[in-house]
Amino acid sequence: MSSDRKNKDQDPRLVNIRSFIDNIDSRIIELLQERATLAKEIGEVKRELGMPILDPAREGKIRRKLAAGAEGPMDTDALVRIYETIMAESRRLQEED
Repeated sequence: MSSDRKNKDQDPRLVNIRSFIDNIDSRIIELLQERATLAKEIGEVKRELGMPILDPAREGKIRRKLAAGAEGPMDTDALVRIYETIMAESRRLQEED
């Protein structure tokens, strides 16, 4: 890395913004783990009740909520792509014994 690039990476504005991003990332990880724990609990209840893991109505509701809440630089399609991955991982966790 050139010293010019290194100096630019140390710009206080970048350092400050990256610090905020690091804090947000930590919160996102914590929330994803909390969500995963709840998804596993849902899987246990669904097994007890003899329900299928996949719930298209619930996933549709989540997609509609995403569409209604896309009021920032990230559009609905981007949010849906992220949540499709989250929901797929939740289903995978629910299928585990």
